[in-house]
Amino acid sequence: MNKEFKNFEVNLYYIKSDFNSIALRLCKKLTEKRVLIKLNNDQEMNSLDKFLWTKEKDGFLPHKTFLEKLYDKDKLVLFYGDSLQSIDIEKYEIMLVSPNVQIKKLAFLKKFFLFSNSSFDKKIYESICSKLKNKVNTLKCFCEYDVFKWKLVSN
Repeated sequence: MNKEFKNFEVNLYYIKSDFNSIALRLCKKLTEKRVLIKLNNDQEMNSLDKFLWTKEKDGFLPHKTFLEKLYDKDKLVLFYGDSLQSIDIEKYEIMLVSPNVQIKKLAFLKKFFLFSNSSFDKKIYESICSKLKNKVNTLKCFCEYDVFKWKLVSN
């Protein structure tokens, strides 16, 4: 086992709110970090892309999609599918994963945020914990009990 994986953090979020709204709020807090957002398909990527540009009347959240030319100054990139091949993943610290994406393998970055629209299921959570316990330093799980209000689920 590669001991460098021990420096990674995985955060699981069981959400009730709209993912686009959560992504916007979270990315506004992470403006100094380099963030990737993995989406399910082109339609979901285009929807979030438009949302990030137009949601707030007095501003927008600068970002690009993986289909555009990326520069070192680009801190927020939307992508879907296996398109990580066209992105220099080593330059990024954090990945957000849409609740519509099926995860088969984690590409470890400093922090990983996984979202689910499902209700919290203790057996599924325990299964995830057992798979990741030797690969990550920190594993946290949060359930949204009210709009943008979270409760930490203990292991």
